[in-house]
Amino acid sequence: MFTYIYQGNTYTNTDIAYMRNLGMDDEAIEAVHSQKEYELERANAGVRDECEKRITKHWSPIGQINAALGIYSAAEAQDCIDCINAHRSACNLLLERSDLLDVNYTDDAHWPSV
Repeated sequence: MFTYIYQGNTYTNTDIAYMRNLGMDDEAIEAVHSQKEYELERANAGVRDECEKRITKHWSPIGQINAALGIYSAAEAQDCIDCINAHRSACNLLLERSDLLDVNYTDDAHWPSV
């Protein structure tokens, strides 16, 4: 959960009207929004990195290339495609979450076991 400190108190609500009601000026509000955006960008990058890590756990980059080139059997190539698609789908679901900052995206529960 994204939190910020203002005048010694911790808050989670980043609504502009709420922040103005606290007495925050435009510069302070912008700083909070910038920090939240930065943390979301880091979380998005973390989700993508986790997805890539999990795909390569099952299919190395060379294995993926070989599957794409037809070096493996059709069934093996399809297994590779299915693995990648399942992980990308899970990745996209995580990236769409409005509560991404509250989610432990490294938890196996968010990812396929293929």
